[in-house]
Amino acid sequence: MNIQELNHWWTENMVKEEFVPKTYRELFASLKEDFGRKQIQILIGLRRTGKSTIIFQIIDRLIKENIPPSNIIYCSFDEPELQNKSFDDILKDFSGIMNINYKKEKIYLFIDEVQKSKNWADNIKLIYDNLKNIKIFLSGSASLNILSDAKKSLAGRSIYYELKPLNFKEFLSIKGVKVDISKLLLYKEVLEKEFKDFIFRPFPELVNEKDINFIKNYIRSAVIEPIILKDIPKEFNEADILLLERIVEIFLSNPGQYLNMDGLAKDLKRTKATLYKALFYLEFSFIIRRILNFRPSMKIASRKMSRIYAYHPCLCLPFNISQEKYSENLVFSEIETKFYWRDKEKEIDFLKDFKPVEVKYKSQIEKQDTKWIDYFLEKYGKKLSINQAYVITKDLEEKRENIKLIPLWKFCLFGLK
Repeated sequence: MNIQELNHWWTENMVKEEFVPKTYRELFASLKEDFGRKQIQILIGLRRTGKSTIIFQIIDRLIKENIPPSNIIYCSFDEPELQNKSFDDILKDFSGIMNINYKKEKIYLFIDEVQKSKNWADNIKLIYDNLKNIKIFLSGSASLNILSDAKKSLAGRSIYYELKPLNFKEFLSIKGVKVDISKLLLYKEVLEKEFKDFIFRPFPELVNEKDINFIKNYIRSAVIEPIILKDIPKEFNEADILLLERIVEIFLSNPGQYLNMDGLAKDLKRTKATLYKALFYLEFSFIIRRILNFRPSMKIASRKMSRIYAYHPCLCLPFNISQEKYSENLVFSEIETKFYWRDKEKEIDFLKDFKPVEVKYKSQIEKQDTKWIDYFLEKYGKKLSINQAYVITKDLEEKRENIKLIPLWKFCLFGLK
């Protein structure tokens, strides 16, 4: 599509309904609130999370707030016709088509998949520094390219946002399920039923999909494979695609496993330096995340014995992992911690603000299940100023001294509350 076809509001004075869902992601409010700031807004996130949709919703809101549609420019570097054009070329094309002087009038410039434009950060910097009349909004799927280039060229000029897969509240909203969370017992049965659907449908396009096999194929073909086969090789010419595929299979089929570089190098017949590079590419492309072992006695983290999780557990669906593993990865993704704790045989799944968080996807929790939490609180509670811990369960909810047991579905609604 050319620039004119991408900007149908230039002729129709509105954004077509099919581009603007009636429900909004939670991040939309922050993006719109900050839109009046002069800084460049940069939206990053995993493929298929809905970044383009949010852009169209912002454009729609601007038009409804009486911003002239003719002064709003959208371009996507996913389009082959635009990939060889510079931003300056696009602005000149816009001026020629619309008869508007982009150097003088107030212009709103939205650029989608910006990382696919050559030297994008330096070129955006030139526009930002020299054309104060242009408000710039960028989005992209490859965080490594965007964050590294932007931090070098756009320091102090940009604000970053991350659009994640759907959370449970957003899923309910998109699906049209209305519940009064102040009357939780009344809607408990509905919420538990919907939660079973939610954990397999974390992308907007999948919310109403019935076929689980389609969902698994979608995640593999529309999310994982384009990152490995297109995004990473385009940015890193030396990337070994076969190695990336093998590493993804190893870690997404068993999330939470320890990173044993010596063993991995031996099994895959690659040097550790090559493997570290591959893990680096996958981590910054929203495929995996690394979590470190926290040392409470010194308040530091050890890089030895790090563990690898999927960026989001939905990426594990094509690999048919267990409900227990999926739940553990889901909790990890929700609380966004960087640490777990292990000391010899003692271990706690996660530490959130130093507070222990264990995931036990079952309906009965025995004393044995919380013994390392008890040990941790007794040994480090005073030193770390904590007296609270959490166990995320399948469906059990209660309070046991300093340990709060929370069902997974409720945790996904309210977090650690």
